[in-house]
Amino acid sequence: MKTEREIKEEICEIGKRIYARGMVASNDGNISVKLNEHEYLCTPTGVSKGFMTPEYICKVDEHCNVLEANEGFKPSSEVKMHMRVYRERPDVKSVVHAHPMYATAFAIAGSR
Repeated sequence: MKTEREIKEEICEIGKRIYARGMVASNDGNISVKLNEHEYLCTPTGVSKGFMTPEYICKVDEHCNVLEANEGFKPSSEVKMHMRVYRERPDVKSVVHAHPMYATAFAIAGSR
């Protein structure tokens, strides 16, 4: 079983990958991981996913209450959307919310 530190490092690596591939720009997107039924790790608000370190990662409970966050960091408000996914799909263990260019263009175009 991985430690929380190892999971935080993996979140940062995924952040770097989605940033490098242009799937997020600036401070777009979010990543979360379900640790257990009551604890989740998530990326902070206002931070580029391409430049995070494990110290940036926040821990919240299933109600989005902050359990741990270093000074200057707070969970994204979009973690509420992640919690909905975890409630609706108990088999899901992580969520990556990105803004890929073509998917965003498709959504803006209103095509079906």
